[in-house]
Formats: sequence, structure tokens, C-alpha cells
Amino acid sequence: LVVHMTNNMLLLENLPNEIIIELFKYIKARDLFQSFYNLNSRFNYLIQSLTHLTYSTDKNDNYTLSYPFICTLIINTKIENKLTCFSNLHRLILDYVTDDLISQLNNNILPNLEYLAISHTVGPFYMPDLRAIIFSNTFSNLKYCYISRMTPPYTSREWTQSLSLRFLKVNDIDSSIYISILLACPNLYFLKFKLPKKSKIQSHIVVHTSLKRLIINMHYDEWPWDDSILEDYLSCVPNLEQFRICRSISVDSNTIGYFQCYDWLSTIISKHLLTLDRFKFDLRIKRPSGLIEYDFQDICRCLKKTFNNIFKDRYQSRLVVF
Repeated sequence: LVVHMTNNMLLLENLPNEIIIELFKYIKARDLFQSFYNLNSRFNYLIQSLTHLTYSTDKNDNYTLSYPFICTLIINTKIENKLTCFSNLHRLILDYVTDDLISQLNNNILPNLEYLAISHTVGPFYMPDLRAIIFSNTFSNLKYCYISRMTPPYTSREWTQSLSLRFLKVNDIDSSIYISILLACPNLYFLKFKLPKKSKIQSHIVVHTSLKRLIINMHYDEWPWDDSILEDYLSCVPNLEQFRICRSISVDSNTIGYFQCYDWLSTIISKHLLTLDRFKFDLRIKRPSGLIEYDFQDICRCLKKTFNNIFKDRYQSRLVVF
């Protein structure tokens, strides 16, 4: 057995660094350190150069030797006074939060944090503190963020500004949260959110010049559509280059007739998004039980023909019907 293991090690050492690094990607951090760390200086160097190492707190993994090299930390069970051990942490995924953890979320302990995701499993009690941390420049290198639960700040001072945040994905929001995000993230480049209900912007329009990519998922299915709501949202981001919208309808004779005259947001886009380069419209059709596949495909063809005629020879545009 010893001879066999020695021969395998010699075969592995004969491989170039690029292949060894690829192989290491398939090995869990604990197993990688237990098997290869401190065998020789070359393996130590390759392990320390890895940028994919992930640690999850639900694995009962107390192999502390790996902590300084972990790049991604997933917290889904209680963790006490351990964040200081993860000195190289760049990505943090929160599925479980405690008061103790909140107190550790600062730039001194996590100076390299670039990505933060907050799951829906996190109790709503902790969400105001987490949002205040994110939108107040607590992490000077934070660029990417996903937040499952959003509510507007209680006061204008609760969110100051996050100057580093560039990519933000959130779930259900309303117009007040939208405006608060634009004010708190002046350098935001990408924003994705869901509108679960009609929420018209009531306050003054905020102009955000840095946002280039926007995705809006409109969950509500109230008919007919009220595109004036969207006009307010789009007028806030005049330098948008890529815009994607997701909407849904239930098919009947009235809706099909409506789309014969629908302009697919072209008027609003022409008015407010003068730098737009790419537009995608995802349309989910709720099919009645009696609609056969042939008729459905015929409806899709008619909708796409109308859409393409409107946006012909303009920016890149695409209608996806499903």
C-alpha cells in the first residue's frame, strides 16, 4: 500500500502546475489540506494560490489549518468568534445569522470581502442591521451583493452610501426602496430586482448616471399593463446600456388583440434610454388548458413578428416567449 501511494504521488508530481490546480478544484478544502499541505513547498505554493476554496459551517469541519486560505465562507450554523480566522475571505454567504456574527461584520475583520449574499433563511429581525451594514460603506471592497429581503431605511441616515458596490441583486422591492438604492449606491453598474405589485414612484425622480445594466422582473399579472409605472423607473437611469424585463400574461382573445397595437416599451425607451445598446423582453404566457401546441407556436410567431418590426434596425433586441 505504501509503495502504491508513493507511486501515485510521483505521478502527480510529474504533472504541470496547471493540471494539478485543476485537480485540486475537485477536492474539498479539508481533504486537500490533510492530504497535500506541508508535503513539499511546491504543493504548499499551489494550494495557497487557489481562489476557489470553500468552507461551510454545517460540515462540523474544525480543521483550522485551512482557514487562512478559504476564499468563500458559507455560514449556515452558529459560528462564534471565528471570522478573524478567515483572513483571505473574499466571498461570504449568510444562511444563518446571530447577534455575535453581526458584531463581526466589519472591514477590520473582513478587509478583502468582495461578495456578500444574504439568504431568505436569515431571520427578518437581523435584516435591518445587515442592510445598514451593506449600504453604509462598511466594506470598502464590497462589489457584489445579493439580498433576499428588502425594506426601505427607517430614516435617511440609516443608509449613508456604499461607494464600492457595483452589482446588486434583490428580491421584491417597491418604488421607495428603488430610490433608496440609487441614492445609496452612486457607482452601481448592475441592478436586478422584482416588482411584486404596481408601485409608482411618488417622490421626485433621482437621476443615477452610473447604472448600465438593469433587469426588472414584474411578478404581478394585472391586466392591462400600466407602462407609465416603468417610465418613472427608467427615467432615473438615462445611461442604461442593457435592459431586460420579465413579464407574464394569460392568453385569451383580448390579450392577443391588445398586442396588435402594443409598442413593446419602444416609446418609453426612445424617450429615456438614448444610450441603450441591448433590450430583451421575456414574456411568460400562461396557457389555458385547451390551447394546443400548434396554436401556441402561432401566437409566438405573431408576437415576435410585431416585436421585430418595431425594433428593426435599432439596438440589439430580442423577444423570448415561453
